[in-house]
Parts: sequence; structure tokens; C-alpha cells
Amino acid sequence: MHSSSLYFFLLVGISAVFAAPAEETAAQPKCPPSSIETHLLSNGKKYFFHADWSNFDKAKNFCQRNNGRLPILDTREDLDVVHAKAGKISGVAWWVDASDEGREPGQYRWANGKELPLNSSLWFKQAKQPNSFGPGKRSCVTFST
Repeated sequence: MHSSSLYFFLLVGISAVFAAPAEETAAQPKCPPSSIETHLLSNGKKYFFHADWSNFDKAKNFCQRNNGRLPILDTREDLDVVHAKAGKISGVAWWVDASDEGREPGQYRWANGKELPLNSSLWFKQAKQPNSFGPGKRSCVTFST
């Protein structure tokens, strides 16, 4: 069983992870300074972990107000690195910046536009995820520790 796989939830009470690049690159400019404490992880990115968010919109707005964004964990490396740190903080689900908002149900994309297909190895297949999407529902994505 893969312990660091994405879980799928409709807007339920979970937590937020805030992401910001540690170093500036041409493709990924450094975020402005923030007053919140971040953790530099081995993938070269900084993250803020907060275990007290009730929905995707509140988590995303908090990140934007603090010059960051919800994390895009579109590689196994990023997911594994963040999962390891989050697991030391709390055994809850954490918001990431992926959803099917504005698209057909089940057509997930990361905020960077990269597709998160239903057959991706990042989904937690043992729990048959994703499993709760359909017409008229905005489905946002989390990972669980």
C-alpha cells in the first residue's frame, strides 16, 4: 500500500499546506517574504503547514494573502517529501491546488494547468480514489497522512 497518495474529498474540514519556492529561477520566481514560518524541504521548496482549515477556499485565500499558494504535488518526489513532513505534524488530510472546477466532473488539473488524470499513480487506488465526483459538484483534492 502506498502511504503517500492523494485522497479525494469534497469540501470537508481538513488542513492546508502553503508552498513557496526557496530560490528564484527563471521559471519559478521567488515569492515575496512572509511573516509565517515555513519549512525548507529536500525538494528545494518551502512549505507552511497549518492544521486548522475547514475548506479549500479558506486555505487557498490564506495562502494568497501570505504571498504563497496551495502546493502543486504533481510529481511522486514532491508528494513523498511533503507527505513525510505532514505526517510528523498531524494525521489529517491536507489541501493541494488541484480540482475539477470549471471542467467536466473528474477532469482534474493542477493550478499550473497540468492534468491529474483519473489513472494517475498519485491517486490512492486501494481506497478507490477518486470516488465522489459528478455533475454539479466542485471536487477539490487533498492528500492524507
